Amino acid sequence: MGQRVVSSVTSGERGQTTTVILAFNCVGHYIPPMIIFKRKRMLDSLIDDAPPGILGRCSKSGWVDTNLFMDFIRHFVIHGNCSTTNKCLLILDGHKSHTKNLDLLNYASINGLHTLSLPPHTSYKLQPLDRTLFKSLKSAYNLVCTTWMRKHPGRRITVDKLSGLFCQAYVKAATVENAISGFRVTDINPFNREILPESDYFENPCLKDSYTGLLNCG
Repeated sequence: MGQRVVSSVTSGERGQTTTVILAFNCVGHYIPPMIIFKRKRMLDSLIDDAPPGILGRCSKSGWVDTNLFMDFIRHFVIHGNCSTTNKCLLILDGHKSHTKNLDLLNYASINGLHTLSLPPHTSYKLQPLDRTLFKSLKSAYNLVCTTWMRKHPGRRITVDKLSGLFCQAYVKAATVENAISGFRVTDINPFNREILPESDYFENPCLKDSYTGLLNCG
């Protein structure tokens, strides 16, 4: 499985950031997304129009933290059918919420989930989600938002609309082809060490931390 925080989805209201975490595997199976809203209290109505099985949470900043990522790992174990007899490998970005949580690593190990963190500044080449899904998802989301704003002139996209708009984009972008292709072009599955030249594994000092991107609408 490849996993990454998709992006911060910025609505028309200044400062309203929503984080989405996605994962898929090399045969095209997707784990239901996790959405983290910027608010103090989670309301079920915020995910009424979201993809089936979605996990909704909230935080003061709208970003993922160690505790919230632990919630995602539990969610992943359930939907990925991970166990000691059905072991899974989860490829992660090297963010501290992934790598500096002993409880998370212990829980994963007990439940047959192995984690592999990518080196810094390499996800744009080595993370399957980065290589295929995100481009399609961003394009689909921007189109959905543009269509909504044309139908509702003068109105802003507020937090209660986000899950529905995201769902429309997600069902278009989360294809079997994007998942399979993501693992193929990163040479993970089928394994092919010749796809990426050795120079692609060198750190680029000009790159900044690419942990997140932005999906803007509004």
